Amino acid sequence: MKVKLIGDCLSKLISAALVVALLLVSAGVASAEVIYVEPGASIQAAVNNSTTGDFVIVKAGDYEENIVANVSGVTVTSEPENPAGVFFIRARDENSSVFQVKADNVTISGFNITGSGDFFSTSGAASFRNSINTGNSGEPDVTEGQEAGNTYGPGSGEIFISRSNGFDCPQAGICLDQVENCTIERNYIFENQYGVYLQNSINSTLSNNTCFRNGVWIDEGCSKNTVKNNSIEEGNFILGAHCWDNVIFQNRLSNGGGIGIACCGGGNLVSDNDIVNCSTGIDIYDTQGRTVLSDNRIKDCDYGIYLILVFDSRVYNNTISNSNRGVFLRENSQSNELFNNTITSSNESGIYLLDYSTDNRIYNNYFNNTLNVKAENSEGNIWNTTKTSGQNIVEGPYLGGNFWADLNGTGFSQTTEDSDSDGICDLPYNINGSDFDYLPLAKPPVQPEDDQLLLIEYQITTNESYQGNPAIYNDWIVWQDKRNGNQDIYMYDLSTKKRKLRSLPVNQIRNILQSTETELCW
Repeated sequence: MKVKLIGDCLSKLISAALVVALLLVSAGVASAEVIYVEPGASIQAAVNNSTTGDFVIVKAGDYEENIVANVSGVTVTSEPENPAGVFFIRARDENSSVFQVKADNVTISGFNITGSGDFFSTSGAASFRNSINTGNSGEPDVTEGQEAGNTYGPGSGEIFISRSNGFDCPQAGICLDQVENCTIERNYIFENQYGVYLQNSINSTLSNNTCFRNGVWIDEGCSKNTVKNNSIEEGNFILGAHCWDNVIFQNRLSNGGGIGIACCGGGNLVSDNDIVNCSTGIDIYDTQGRTVLSDNRIKDCDYGIYLILVFDSRVYNNTISNSNRGVFLRENSQSNELFNNTITSSNESGIYLLDYSTDNRIYNNYFNNTLNVKAENSEGNIWNTTKTSGQNIVEGPYLGGNFWADLNGTGFSQTTEDSDSDGICDLPYNINGSDFDYLPLAKPPVQPEDDQLLLIEYQITTNESYQGNPAIYNDWIVWQDKRNGNQDIYMYDLSTKKRKLRSLPVNQIRNILQSTETELCW
């Protein structure tokens, strides 16, 4: 391993070099060089002096430049032995990205990055949508469109238009330009037009970054990228057109635009993300292949999940609360499957289907809203699956339809009888006149606390004759009965719900309950 120093200071930090040396040896690249960049020196000069496998280590300080990383396999990182140091890089030319990555297998790690363009605000567009904006009725809302236009520029679907000219990176904190297998991690990227921007790039990973007042934009033609464990505040995440097989996992977005997925791609997974106080939690438009939205937690957004012209998606295990509309399907969104979702406290409706959104399978969801379903021109959806043994969303014993509750405790599933205790209501639930949930889930029995006794009432006889001296042993209830004119003993088996007559002499009545294999007396 060789160590170079870029800058006026000639001293070397042996301890830092040793740390990097150990990392290099463990990675099997002990022949790589470590190039240190002192404050006031040029990061670009260090990159220019590097070769494949080298480490460019930037010491704490303020730097003002635009860096082009065009050496394959180089790692540009903050000083590892100084995690509390401030590593601040501001664009010298605000019309260019702070970092442009133009080679494969490059890593950018551990910097504070800003100054490329005016930040692309999303907080003002509280009701922006992929296509035309709609009000509560589903009709175009001019006010909302104007508000969105002030932020995103004019035109339907403006947010999904590529920002690249095909040759140069747009104004971004970090731009990956037609590269593979790059890593962007542990950066704080703030107030750029775009935080991290990918164009025609594949198999790259963005992890543990924080974006403030900018976000992540994966532009057209990007595939097989992973975006995980990032935080985006007052920004959004956009997956552009013709993007396939990307993973968006365990990110947190707040106070911005949420996650948007543009047309003509598919095979993308959006899972285990927290989205809070955004205009829309997850927004999908005209995807051509299956998109999976699972295990996301969406709270206090205008719309929870918004599907426009979407086919064959899977939406499951999501929790959506305190939205205006929990799930919105419109413009021929068909053949989608929505199950195991919990949708509560929506102001307008738990799920809204509009404009021929049909042939969707919607089952085993928990709805608890003032209005659970609103459907316009969208008959022909399937609201239950086949009755199947297995725990449902309210811990009942069978899968079937959905649980229909309301905030007052008077919802269909909360009040309809389940006479055979199979967890399915005795009556079907009429959704919108022509569609039915034929197997609506019933209210589960109240479970006792660990230190409480659960009391359940059973009617075991309707005979009006004298019955007295009852006793219980395991699943048997016994009592003295005069319906036959004798002091007979009757027995009721709670496990089989069947009654038996045991005629016994009166002198067998005792104060202590006893049991034998053939008779029961007390």
